[in-house]
Amino acid sequence: MAVKAAELESELIEAVCERVREHVPEQQAAAAEAFVRQNYHWVPADDLSDRSPSDLAGAALNQWSQMQQRAEAQIKVNVYNPFRERDGWYSPNTVVDIVTDDMPFLVDSVTMELARNGHSIDLVIHPVVWVRRDPDGSLLDVLEPGADGRAHPLTLVDQLHLVLGKQ
Repeated sequence: MAVKAAELESELIEAVCERVREHVPEQQAAAAEAFVRQNYHWVPADDLSDRSPSDLAGAALNQWSQMQQRAEAQIKVNVYNPFRERDGWYSPNTVVDIVTDDMPFLVDSVTMELARNGHSIDLVIHPVVWVRRDPDGSLLDVLEPGADGRAHPLTLVDQLHLVLGKQ
């Protein structure tokens, strides 16, 4: 049964990557695909199975867009209700995307504060991604996990994507 789940997950991620490649410039395609694979790598297949490849691609593309330009130590927060016409994907829930330098307790702190304010969380996606930026903060590349940080000027980016539950 685990093999079937892994096959389904692999097929889903391939479909998501295919859609992402259709929406990014050719020179960004490899980095965007690497990001998508890292973004969804640790998310259980069951958490993704009821979401369409188009919606998963749209969510990833919104995060991708948010991380294109970021100064060192800058924290980017985007809270929105995604609509297909505006955002390229749909969710009936509010979404919170955070892009920041890697920091301890980010997920715990944010989820505890949301819970304290009465919000439930439907999905948490939390990849930590190594990226290379130019001196102005523009994204140059997404590196594979375990990349040698001494060989490149790297930033460890904490990506947090929360889909809040319905009230």
